[in-house]
Amino acid sequence: MPTVAIQFARLGPYHIARIDSAVEALAETGWNVITLETAGLDATYAWNKETEQQSWIRHTVFPSAEWESIPRRSVKSEFRKVLNELRPDAIAISGWGSPDARSCLSWCRKNGAQAIVMSETREVDDQRNMAKELVKKRLISEFDAGLVGAHSHRDYLVKLGVSSEAIQFGYNVVNNHYFATEADRFRKFDASLTLQPYFLASNRFVERKNLDRLISAFAEATSDTDSPVNGWDLCLLGDGPLMPYMQEQCERYGLKMEAVAPWDLRQVNETAATVFFPGFRQIGELPRFYAHAGCFVHPALSEPWGLVINEAMACRLPILSSSNVGAAEELVINDFNGWKFDPKASDSIADSLLKVATLSAEEISLLGQNSFAQLQKKCPTLAFGEGLKKLLRAS
Repeated sequence: MPTVAIQFARLGPYHIARIDSAVEALAETGWNVITLETAGLDATYAWNKETEQQSWIRHTVFPSAEWESIPRRSVKSEFRKVLNELRPDAIAISGWGSPDARSCLSWCRKNGAQAIVMSETREVDDQRNMAKELVKKRLISEFDAGLVGAHSHRDYLVKLGVSSEAIQFGYNVVNNHYFATEADRFRKFDASLTLQPYFLASNRFVERKNLDRLISAFAEATSDTDSPVNGWDLCLLGDGPLMPYMQEQCERYGLKMEAVAPWDLRQVNETAATVFFPGFRQIGELPRFYAHAGCFVHPALSEPWGLVINEAMACRLPILSSSNVGAAEELVINDFNGWKFDPKASDSIADSLLKVATLSAEEISLLGQNSFAQLQKKCPTLAFGEGLKKLLRAS
Protein backbone atom coordinates (compact mmCIF):
# COMPACT_ATOMS: atom_id res chain seq x y z
CA MET A 1 0.00 0.00 0.00
CA PRO A 2 1.52 3.38 -1.00
CA THR A 3 1.97 5.92 1.80
CA VAL A 4 1.72 9.69 1.80
CA ALA A 5 3.29 11.61 4.68
CA ILE A 6 1.79 15.01 5.52
CA GLN A 7 4.40 17.26 7.13
CA PHE A 8 3.75 20.22 9.42
CA ALA A 9 6.05 22.07 11.81
CA ARG A 10 3.65 21.41 14.68
CA LEU A 11 0.14 20.01 14.73
CA GLY A 12 -2.67 22.29 15.82
CA PRO A 13 -6.44 22.02 15.39
CA TYR A 14 -6.28 23.28 11.79
CA HIS A 15 -3.82 20.60 10.76
CA ILE A 16 -5.74 17.78 12.40
CA ALA A 17 -8.86 18.72 10.42
CA ARG A 18 -6.85 18.57 7.21
CA ILE A 19 -5.27 15.23 8.00
CA ASP A 20 -8.67 13.74 8.87
CA SER A 21 -9.88 15.09 5.52
CA ALA A 22 -7.02 13.32 3.73
CA VAL A 23 -7.75 10.02 5.48
CA GLU A 24 -11.41 10.24 4.46
CA ALA A 25 -10.71 11.23 0.86
CA LEU A 26 -8.01 8.60 0.35
CA ALA A 27 -9.82 5.76 2.13
CA GLU A 28 -10.83 4.01 -1.09
CA THR A 29 -7.77 4.81 -3.17
CA GLY A 30 -5.28 2.48 -1.51
CA TRP A 31 -3.15 5.31 -0.09
CA ASN A 32 -2.15 5.18 3.57
CA VAL A 33 -1.81 8.50 5.44
CA ILE A 34 0.79 9.23 8.11
CA THR A 35 1.66 12.53 9.72
CA LEU A 36 5.12 13.94 10.15
CA GLU A 37 5.30 16.60 12.87
CA THR A 38 8.62 18.37 13.33
CA ALA A 39 8.33 19.45 16.97
CA GLY A 40 6.03 19.10 19.95
CA LEU A 41 6.26 22.82 20.80
CA ASP A 42 6.57 26.18 19.09
CA ALA A 43 7.10 29.78 20.16
CA THR A 44 3.96 31.19 18.54
CA TYR A 45 0.94 29.08 19.44
CA ALA A 46 -0.05 27.86 22.91
CA TRP A 47 -2.20 25.02 21.60
CA ASN A 48 -2.89 22.13 23.93
CA LYS A 49 -1.42 18.90 22.66
CA GLU A 50 -4.11 16.80 21.02
CA THR A 51 -4.62 13.61 23.05
CA GLU A 52 -7.69 12.21 21.30
CA GLN A 53 -7.06 8.93 19.46
CA GLN A 54 -6.73 9.51 15.72
CA SER A 55 -7.22 7.22 12.76
CA TRP A 56 -3.72 8.04 11.51
CA ILE A 57 -0.20 7.57 12.84
CA ARG A 58 1.63 10.62 14.15
CA HIS A 59 5.42 10.78 14.04
CA THR A 60 6.97 13.67 15.97
CA VAL A 61 10.65 14.06 15.13
CA PHE A 62 11.49 16.31 18.13
CA PRO A 63 8.72 15.66 20.70
CA SER A 64 10.09 17.88 23.48
CA ALA A 65 11.72 20.61 21.41
CA GLU A 66 10.53 24.05 20.34
CA TRP A 67 10.39 24.23 16.56
CA GLU A 68 12.18 27.56 16.22
CA SER A 69 15.09 26.45 18.45
CA ILE A 70 16.11 23.20 16.75
CA PRO A 71 19.57 23.43 15.10
CA ARG A 72 19.47 23.09 11.31
CA ARG A 73 22.02 20.29 11.34
CA SER A 74 19.89 18.29 13.77
CA VAL A 75 16.80 18.80 11.63
CA LYS A 76 18.53 17.48 8.54
CA SER A 77 20.01 14.40 10.19
CA GLU A 78 16.91 13.44 12.17
CA PHE A 79 14.55 13.84 9.24
CA ARG A 80 16.81 11.69 7.09
CA LYS A 81 16.75 9.02 9.77
CA VAL A 82 12.97 9.11 10.26
CA LEU A 83 12.17 9.19 6.56
CA ASN A 84 14.55 6.31 5.85
CA GLU A 85 12.51 4.29 8.34
CA LEU A 86 9.08 5.38 7.10
CA ARG A 87 9.88 5.29 3.36
CA PRO A 88 6.81 7.26 2.17
CA ASP A 89 5.94 7.24 -1.52
CA ALA A 90 4.92 10.91 -1.37
CA ILE A 91 5.30 13.80 1.07
CA ALA A 92 2.97 16.79 1.28
CA ILE A 93 5.39 19.43 2.57
CA SER A 94 4.41 22.59 4.46
CA GLY A 95 6.14 25.40 2.55
CA TRP A 96 9.69 25.42 1.27
CA GLY A 97 11.80 27.86 3.31
CA SER A 98 12.26 26.06 6.63
CA PRO A 99 14.92 23.43 7.35
CA ASP A 100 12.33 20.70 7.93
CA ALA A 101 10.55 21.44 4.65
CA ARG A 102 13.84 21.42 2.74
CA SER A 103 14.91 18.21 4.42
CA CYS A 104 11.70 16.54 3.24
CA LEU A 105 12.18 17.85 -0.30
CA SER A 106 15.79 16.67 -0.39
CA TRP A 107 14.77 13.19 0.77
CA CYS A 108 12.09 12.99 -1.93
CA ARG A 109 14.56 13.90 -4.66
CA LYS A 110 17.10 11.33 -3.49
CA ASN A 111 14.57 8.55 -3.05
CA GLY A 112 12.17 9.05 -5.95
CA ALA A 113 9.20 10.06 -3.80
CA GLN A 114 6.63 12.57 -5.00
CA ALA A 115 7.11 16.01 -3.43
CA ILE A 116 3.98 18.15 -3.04
CA VAL A 117 4.37 21.66 -1.68
CA MET A 118 1.50 22.97 0.48
CA SER A 119 1.62 26.73 -0.01
CA GLU A 120 -0.32 29.82 1.04
CA THR A 121 2.32 32.31 -0.11
CA ARG A 122 1.29 35.19 -2.37
CA GLU A 123 3.62 37.34 -4.41
CA VAL A 124 2.22 40.47 -2.70
CA ASP A 125 3.05 39.19 0.79
CA ASP A 126 6.55 40.66 0.63
CA GLN A 127 8.84 42.85 -1.43
CA ARG A 128 10.46 40.47 -3.90
CA ASN A 129 14.18 40.55 -4.70
CA MET A 130 15.04 39.32 -8.19
CA ALA A 131 18.18 37.44 -7.12
CA LYS A 132 16.36 35.71 -4.26
CA GLU A 133 13.45 34.86 -6.55
CA LEU A 134 15.82 33.11 -8.97
CA VAL A 135 17.21 31.00 -6.13
CA LYS A 136 13.68 30.24 -4.96
CA LYS A 137 12.65 29.29 -8.48
CA ARG A 138 15.42 26.68 -8.66
CA LEU A 139 14.23 25.26 -5.35
CA ILE A 140 10.54 25.23 -6.27
CA SER A 141 11.32 23.48 -9.56
CA GLU A 142 12.19 20.39 -7.50
CA PHE A 143 8.57 19.96 -6.37
CA ASP A 144 6.29 17.77 -8.44
CA ALA A 145 3.03 19.50 -7.53
CA GLY A 146 1.35 22.03 -5.26
CA LEU A 147 -1.70 22.24 -2.99
CA VAL A 148 -2.88 25.82 -2.39
CA GLY A 149 -5.80 27.79 -0.96
CA ALA A 150 -6.25 30.85 -3.18
CA HIS A 151 -5.75 31.73 -6.82
CA SER A 152 -3.03 34.18 -5.78
CA HIS A 153 -1.16 31.26 -4.15
CA ARG A 154 -1.44 29.27 -7.36
CA ASP A 155 -0.33 32.22 -9.50
CA TYR A 156 2.82 32.66 -7.43
CA LEU A 157 3.71 28.96 -7.68
CA VAL A 158 3.18 29.10 -11.44
CA LYS A 159 5.48 32.12 -11.64
CA LEU A 160 8.08 30.13 -9.70
CA GLY A 161 7.88 27.30 -12.20
CA VAL A 162 5.20 24.83 -11.08
CA SER A 163 2.87 23.80 -13.88
CA SER A 164 -0.70 25.05 -13.34
CA GLU A 165 -1.93 21.54 -14.22
CA ALA A 166 0.04 20.22 -11.23
CA ILE A 167 -1.68 22.52 -8.71
CA GLN A 168 -4.90 21.83 -6.84
CA PHE A 169 -6.96 23.88 -4.37
CA GLY A 170 -8.06 22.88 -0.88
CA TYR A 171 -5.15 23.67 1.41
CA ASN A 172 -6.82 26.28 3.64
CA VAL A 173 -9.66 24.50 5.40
CA VAL A 174 -10.87 24.04 8.97
CA ASN A 175 -13.35 21.64 10.56
CA ASN A 176 -16.50 23.39 9.34
CA HIS A 177 -18.84 20.90 11.00
CA TYR A 178 -17.23 21.33 14.40
CA PHE A 179 -17.49 25.12 14.39
CA ALA A 180 -21.03 25.15 12.98
CA THR A 181 -22.47 22.62 15.42
CA GLU A 182 -20.64 23.98 18.47
CA ALA A 183 -21.73 27.55 17.71
CA ASP A 184 -25.32 26.38 17.43
CA ARG A 185 -24.98 24.50 20.72
CA PHE A 186 -23.72 27.58 22.54
CA ARG A 187 -26.50 29.73 21.09
CA LYS A 188 -29.03 27.35 22.59
CA PHE A 189 -27.09 26.93 25.83
CA ASP A 190 -26.88 30.70 26.37
CA ALA A 191 -30.36 31.50 25.06
CA SER A 192 -31.34 33.17 28.33
CA LEU A 193 -28.39 35.61 28.27
CA THR A 194 -28.87 39.23 27.27
CA LEU A 195 -25.75 40.28 25.41
CA GLN A 196 -24.99 43.48 23.55
CA PRO A 197 -23.89 42.68 19.98
CA TYR A 198 -20.15 42.79 19.44
CA PHE A 199 -17.63 42.84 16.64
CA LEU A 200 -15.19 39.96 17.07
CA ALA A 201 -11.54 39.81 16.00
CA SER A 202 -9.29 36.82 16.72
CA ASN A 203 -5.56 37.32 16.23
CA ARG A 204 -2.11 37.31 17.68
CA PHE A 205 -1.47 40.82 18.99
CA VAL A 206 1.34 41.73 16.60
CA GLU A 207 1.81 44.71 14.29
CA ARG A 208 0.84 42.94 11.07
CA LYS A 209 -2.63 42.15 12.41
CA ASN A 210 -3.44 45.90 12.48
CA LEU A 211 -5.55 45.73 15.64
CA ASP A 212 -4.49 49.22 16.73
CA ARG A 213 -6.15 50.64 13.63
CA LEU A 214 -9.27 48.57 14.34
CA ILE A 215 -9.42 50.11 17.82
CA SER A 216 -9.02 53.58 16.29
CA ALA A 217 -11.82 52.86 13.83
CA PHE A 218 -14.08 51.56 16.59
CA ALA A 219 -13.40 54.67 18.66
CA GLU A 220 -14.13 56.85 15.64
CA ALA A 221 -17.36 55.01 14.90
CA THR A 222 -18.58 55.30 18.50
CA SER A 223 -17.55 58.94 19.02
CA ASP A 224 -20.90 60.15 17.72
CA THR A 225 -23.56 59.45 20.33
CA ASP A 226 -26.14 58.97 17.56
CA SER A 227 -24.02 56.38 15.71
CA PRO A 228 -25.58 52.89 15.58
CA VAL A 229 -22.13 51.47 16.37
CA ASN A 230 -22.67 52.79 19.90
CA GLY A 231 -24.96 49.83 20.40
CA TRP A 232 -22.07 47.43 19.76
CA ASP A 233 -18.99 46.31 21.68
CA LEU A 234 -15.62 45.06 20.40
CA CYS A 235 -14.10 41.74 21.46
CA LEU A 236 -10.38 41.23 20.75
CA LEU A 237 -9.68 37.55 21.20
CA GLY A 238 -6.01 36.58 21.52
CA ASP A 239 -2.77 37.69 23.08
CA GLY A 240 0.68 38.93 22.14
CA PRO A 241 3.37 41.57 22.69
CA LEU A 242 1.13 44.49 21.69
CA MET A 243 -1.44 43.84 24.42
CA PRO A 244 -0.19 46.67 26.74
CA TYR A 245 -0.08 49.16 23.87
CA MET A 246 -3.60 48.28 22.72
CA GLN A 247 -4.96 48.68 26.24
CA GLU A 248 -3.23 52.07 26.58
CA GLN A 249 -4.79 53.02 23.27
CA CYS A 250 -8.26 52.17 24.59
CA GLU A 251 -7.59 54.36 27.62
CA ARG A 252 -6.59 57.29 25.40
CA TYR A 253 -9.84 56.98 23.46
CA GLY A 254 -11.89 56.67 26.63
CA LEU A 255 -13.08 53.18 25.74
CA LYS A 256 -14.23 51.00 28.60
CA MET A 257 -12.23 47.74 28.90
CA GLU A 258 -13.00 44.33 30.36
CA ALA A 259 -10.52 41.43 30.66
CA VAL A 260 -13.30 38.83 30.39
CA ALA A 261 -15.58 37.28 27.79
CA PRO A 262 -18.72 39.30 27.01
CA TRP A 263 -20.98 36.79 28.78
CA ASP A 264 -18.92 37.00 31.97
CA LEU A 265 -20.22 40.50 32.70
CA ARG A 266 -23.10 40.50 35.15
CA GLN A 267 -25.06 43.02 33.12
CA VAL A 268 -24.93 44.70 29.72
CA ASN A 269 -23.23 48.10 29.75
CA GLU A 270 -25.61 50.30 27.80
CA THR A 271 -23.85 53.59 28.53
CA ALA A 272 -20.44 53.05 26.93
CA ALA A 273 -18.91 50.92 24.20
CA THR A 274 -16.74 48.20 25.74
CA VAL A 275 -13.59 46.55 24.40
CA PHE A 276 -13.19 43.00 25.70
CA PHE A 277 -9.75 41.40 26.11
CA PRO A 278 -10.55 37.77 27.03
CA GLY A 279 -7.04 36.52 26.13
CA PHE A 280 -5.95 33.46 24.18
CA ARG A 281 -8.46 30.59 24.18
CA GLN A 282 -8.20 26.96 23.09
CA ILE A 283 -10.30 25.60 20.24
CA GLY A 284 -12.96 24.23 22.58
CA GLU A 285 -13.83 27.77 23.71
CA LEU A 286 -13.74 29.52 20.34
CA PRO A 287 -17.22 28.61 19.05
CA ARG A 288 -18.85 30.38 21.99
CA PHE A 289 -17.19 33.66 20.99
CA TYR A 290 -18.34 33.22 17.40
CA ALA A 291 -21.81 32.13 18.48
CA HIS A 292 -22.63 35.43 20.21
CA ALA A 293 -20.77 37.82 17.90
CA GLY A 294 -22.75 39.95 15.49
CA CYS A 295 -19.94 40.19 12.97
CA PHE A 296 -16.32 39.09 12.48
CA VAL A 297 -13.59 41.62 11.61
CA HIS A 298 -10.15 40.78 10.20
CA PRO A 299 -8.13 44.00 9.75
CA ALA A 300 -4.69 42.54 8.89
CA LEU A 301 -2.33 44.70 6.85
CA SER A 302 -1.31 41.54 4.99
CA GLU A 303 -2.38 37.93 5.46
CA PRO A 304 -1.51 34.97 3.20
CA TRP A 305 -4.85 33.40 4.13
CA GLY A 306 -6.48 33.86 7.59
CA LEU A 307 -8.21 30.68 8.82
CA VAL A 308 -10.14 32.65 11.43
CA ILE A 309 -12.34 33.81 8.53
CA ASN A 310 -13.18 30.17 7.76
CA GLU A 311 -14.08 29.61 11.41
CA ALA A 312 -16.31 32.68 11.55
CA MET A 313 -18.08 31.76 8.31
CA ALA A 314 -18.67 28.22 9.58
CA CYS A 315 -20.39 29.86 12.55
CA ARG A 316 -22.59 31.89 10.18
CA LEU A 317 -21.16 35.36 10.76
CA PRO A 318 -20.96 38.30 8.37
CA ILE A 319 -17.33 39.14 7.54
CA LEU A 320 -15.56 42.48 7.44
CA SER A 321 -12.06 41.96 6.11
CA SER A 322 -9.00 43.78 4.93
CA SER A 323 -8.78 43.64 1.15
CA ASN A 324 -5.21 42.30 1.52
CA VAL A 325 -6.20 38.94 3.00
CA GLY A 326 -6.00 35.70 1.03
CA ALA A 327 -9.20 34.26 2.50
CA ALA A 328 -11.10 37.45 1.66
CA GLU A 329 -10.04 37.11 -1.98
CA GLU A 330 -11.81 33.77 -2.17
CA LEU A 331 -14.57 33.94 0.43
CA VAL A 332 -15.82 37.50 1.00
CA ILE A 333 -18.22 39.01 -1.53
CA ASN A 334 -19.27 42.62 -0.98
CA ASP A 335 -22.97 42.99 -0.15
CA PHE A 336 -23.39 39.19 -0.07
CA ASN A 337 -21.70 38.00 3.10
CA GLY A 338 -19.83 41.13 4.21
CA TRP A 339 -17.50 43.83 2.96
CA LYS A 340 -13.80 44.36 2.28
CA PHE A 341 -12.03 47.55 3.37
CA ASP A 342 -8.71 49.36 3.04
CA PRO A 343 -6.69 48.15 6.08
CA LYS A 344 -4.54 51.29 6.10
CA ALA A 345 -7.49 53.67 6.46
CA SER A 346 -9.28 53.90 9.80
CA ASP A 347 -12.24 55.62 8.17
CA SER A 348 -12.63 52.72 5.73
CA ILE A 349 -12.76 50.27 8.63
CA ALA A 350 -15.14 52.55 10.55
CA ASP A 351 -17.46 52.77 7.54
CA SER A 352 -17.57 48.98 7.39
CA LEU A 353 -18.47 48.76 11.07
CA LEU A 354 -21.23 51.28 10.46
CA LYS A 355 -22.61 49.28 7.52
CA VAL A 356 -23.17 46.27 9.76
CA ALA A 357 -24.45 48.23 12.74
CA THR A 358 -27.20 49.82 10.63
CA LEU A 359 -28.56 46.43 9.51
CA SER A 360 -31.50 44.68 11.10
CA ALA A 361 -31.05 41.37 12.92
CA GLU A 362 -32.68 39.62 9.95
CA GLU A 363 -30.28 41.23 7.47
CA ILE A 364 -27.27 40.28 9.61
CA SER A 365 -28.58 36.73 9.83
CA LEU A 366 -28.91 36.55 6.03
CA LEU A 367 -25.31 37.71 5.57
CA GLY A 368 -24.25 34.99 8.03
CA GLN A 369 -26.20 32.31 6.16
CA ASN A 370 -24.55 33.47 2.94
CA SER A 371 -21.16 33.17 4.66
CA PHE A 372 -21.82 29.55 5.53
CA ALA A 373 -23.02 28.73 2.00
CA GLN A 374 -19.98 30.43 0.46
CA LEU A 375 -17.62 28.53 2.77
CA GLN A 376 -19.20 25.17 1.99
CA LYS A 377 -18.96 25.94 -1.72
CA LYS A 378 -15.37 27.18 -1.76
CA CYS A 379 -13.66 25.60 1.26
CA PRO A 380 -15.43 22.45 2.48
CA THR A 381 -13.25 20.54 4.93
CA LEU A 382 -12.95 17.61 2.54
CA ALA A 383 -11.36 19.88 -0.09
CA PHE A 384 -7.91 19.29 1.42
CA GLY A 385 -8.15 15.54 1.01
CA GLU A 386 -9.77 15.77 -2.41
CA GLY A 387 -7.08 18.12 -3.65
CA LEU A 388 -4.35 15.83 -2.35
CA LYS A 389 -6.05 12.81 -3.89
CA LYS A 390 -6.04 14.42 -7.35
CA LEU A 391 -2.34 15.14 -7.06
CA LEU A 392 -1.47 11.65 -5.88
CA ARG A 393 -3.43 10.07 -8.71
CA ALA A 394 -1.21 11.99 -11.07
CA SER A 395 1.92 10.46 -9.55
